[in-house]
Amino acid sequence: MNKKITLGILGLSIVLLVLIFNFNNSAKSPKEAIKQHNSKPISIIHEEKTNRGCIVFYEIPGEDSLSTAFVRKSLGRHKVVYDGIQGDISLAAKKLGITNVYFPSIEKTSLPIYFGVIGNAEVNQVKVMEEGRNIERQAKIIEAEGKRIWLVYMNGFQGSDFDILGLSADGKELVKIDGNISPYYADQKPFKSTYE
Repeated sequence: MNKKITLGILGLSIVLLVLIFNFNNSAKSPKEAIKQHNSKPISIIHEEKTNRGCIVFYEIPGEDSLSTAFVRKSLGRHKVVYDGIQGDISLAAKKLGITNVYFPSIEKTSLPIYFGVIGNAEVNQVKVMEEGRNIERQAKIIEAEGKRIWLVYMNGFQGSDFDILGLSADGKELVKIDGNISPYYADQKPFKSTYE
């Protein structure tokens, strides 16, 4: 009987040690969570809080890129559940007027989202329009460390064909991009994060 109790206490002690070790090694901020996935130094330029975590826009000093991650907080720990990078961002934004990236729907996040950088100084607003159903949504414009980032939550949209319009203050169309997100669909079932 004493042997069973001793083994039970030993087993419980091991489980507690593993839990304590995991908790101590967990990220206590979005920046720490991102640094666990990236060996280079990062500079966060904006955190967009959502009801299910935050969208973090960050740069790697010395690189012409915009990195983005969705970070979820659970049990006091921060965890990256999806991320991506736009390279040569200054050149692309200047040449195209607006860049665009799509993050698909991931379980337990505020995704899907469409976003990018505005490179045309005359673009005052950005709209995403769904082809076929004539549904549109105006983007939130975020001023972040000398960059203008546009962001649209894609809930309620369907399909994979969208027009992204960059408009002047008086509504004149300055930029139009065919934003085909295939093989994704805005209304598809959420994926399970590959980071977990």
